[in-house]
Amino acid sequence: MNLQMNRGINIKMKNIIKILSSVALVLALGSFFIVDDSVSSSLLIGYFTSSLIMMASMKSYQTFVERSVSMGLIPDDERDTIDKVEDPYMLFDDEEIDESKDKDLVEVVKEERARLNGNGRSFLDVLKDSKTSLSPYRLLAYVSMIMGFIYLQKNEILDIKTYLISISIPMIVVIISLIWISNDNKES
Repeated sequence: MNLQMNRGINIKMKNIIKILSSVALVLALGSFFIVDDSVSSSLLIGYFTSSLIMMASMKSYQTFVERSVSMGLIPDDERDTIDKVEDPYMLFDDEEIDESKDKDLVEVVKEERARLNGNGRSFLDVLKDSKTSLSPYRLLAYVSMIMGFIYLQKNEILDIKTYLISISIPMIVVIISLIWISNDNKES
């Protein structure tokens, strides 16, 4: 991944973290005005643990993409602009089909199976790709969410409606932030 693209991703992540932190501060200050402790506890624990999961997911995905690009697993699209306009979905192949040979149906099926099986992924390839879902960041974030839920439940201060709403707030904040950041990039 080139250095300029990496800086752009890091700036986006920093902006999202700033926005998530600002919303967390607003929620923390607002929770002082909430009379019911179960509502404020559920709100804060749900929001913080969900925010941790969002940040850990973004970090693990960023690491995965950087590794894939550095290893050359993500190919460059070397088509020119005219090809992209004329054939945006790459329906028309540049290779000529030799129709002079009449092949038996059985031979054609065997060739296609061999070609498709050659593109199959091994268990090790699948395991390498699953590293993003088994990232220590994400696992710790999910453990913190589970522990927070258990804490709220054991102390009988879980307000399930507030908790469910509060775990969805970071997702909404990140989506809105990404839209806002991408619109800013388009304007500049």
